[in-house]
Amino acid sequence: MSRFLRDNLPGYLIQDEYKIRGMMSYVPGYNPKNKRAPTPRPDYVIQKDSRIISMLDAKYRDFAEKTLPREMLYQLSIYALSQSAGGIATILYPTGITGAMEERIQIKDPMSGDSLGQVILRPVNISYLDEIISDSSGVAVQRERTKYARQLAFGKN
Repeated sequence: MSRFLRDNLPGYLIQDEYKIRGMMSYVPGYNPKNKRAPTPRPDYVIQKDSRIISMLDAKYRDFAEKTLPREMLYQLSIYALSQSAGGIATILYPTGITGAMEERIQIKDPMSGDSLGQVILRPVNISYLDEIISDSSGVAVQRERTKYARQLAFGKN
């Protein structure tokens, strides 16, 4: 997935295992084992002009057929909340189901009801991905690859 995004999103920087630094730290005086602070790491961060545009995590479970485990939801929620208000974190998951639809889970402040962010579950049609990667027949296929990479990274525009 990393290579597909990198090869087909010209003008964007794709970083693997991006470290979200400074989001978490131990409270002074409450780290008796002198542990390092946790550093969340989404699988891919897409940047444009040094600005984070998209945080993506690849999962190997078909969410069109199986439920989203709460641990994965919590992980992606942390990624979304690490951004400014309205942050989005996306799970890319493989599926063989043509027409599988994207799902969105809104993260809200329980007191005010204000939106704090979103977690998106975005299907990757494996058959289609294989088809456009395997086909090396020119400009039209390259345009289709770029279009699909943009859809995976940013959703439908």
